[in-house]
Amino acid sequence: MIFSVPEAGISGNLYTLARPNLGICHSSIEIHKGFSLHPWQIEHNDAQMHLSCPERFDNFTLDNGLSFQAINARECAFQYQSLDGNCSLDVAFKAVCDPFDPHDANENPLISSAKVAGYDGWNTGHMESKGRVTGTLSLHGREYQIDCIDGMDKSWGPRKDWGSKGATWVHVNLGDDLGAFLVLGLDFENKEVVYGPFNFGFLAINGERRPIVKASMRAQRFDMLVMRAEVEFEDDRGNCYAAIGTTVAAAPWYNFNPSSAAFQTLMRWESGSRVGYSHIADFTGLSFLSRGMADRHDIGARVLNHD
Repeated sequence: MIFSVPEAGISGNLYTLARPNLGICHSSIEIHKGFSLHPWQIEHNDAQMHLSCPERFDNFTLDNGLSFQAINARECAFQYQSLDGNCSLDVAFKAVCDPFDPHDANENPLISSAKVAGYDGWNTGHMESKGRVTGTLSLHGREYQIDCIDGMDKSWGPRKDWGSKGATWVHVNLGDDLGAFLVLGLDFENKEVVYGPFNFGFLAINGERRPIVKASMRAQRFDMLVMRAEVEFEDDRGNCYAAIGTTVAAAPWYNFNPSSAAFQTLMRWESGSRVGYSHIADFTGLSFLSRGMADRHDIGARVLNHD
């Protein structure tokens, strides 16, 4: 689940990857403030592997201090108390529209493109939600009130995590009554990130969820972090939307999953008189990232020419 305190430049995420057949899970809690180019600049980064896997997933507490309770299909709650005492969190999530299953033809007219290349876990079973997150955050002795609209997702079934993939998850928030969620492919051209094709998404408007049938995104970035983004999308009724996002906070999240990195940016979105805040998360497998960005000839030349 993603959350933010835009006025303080705070962006955070709670993540758990369970392996019930092995009896273990991985959990990562990441919170950054402003711009962080390196992991050591992140405000709070608690990633723990091989925690005991809970017996049930609707109500559990992990040994890293993260608790979760599912209230119903649209509401849940998270609590977290870090082992070092530097961070605590108590938030509730309430969906602003029904959850979205991209693999259900009744919900997604683009069912033929719902599979995201290389993402076995999401392609086996997946659900996306957009909702209001409210509660409190204590971070290094300071208290913050959380009241934002952003995303939460879950996947299930067998998955292979070996890092040969890339995709972007985009939440566009333009106020309490209008928002969108988009998934697009991600690739590299001459070390530049390009987005596409569009896989699936939905529009949340006045509490109703509508499928999105077309979407595109362009972005400018510093290093791997988005600084400015332009999105366009169209719903199944032919209504077209466009928004421009500028970055409020950003950081590389290298341990949300051992095989991958997430380059997460909190955006200030504008469309006409509408303004809102929500996230872009560029996911790249580490082997995929090195293939797209590393210049092996230069590396070899530097090594050979070293005195």
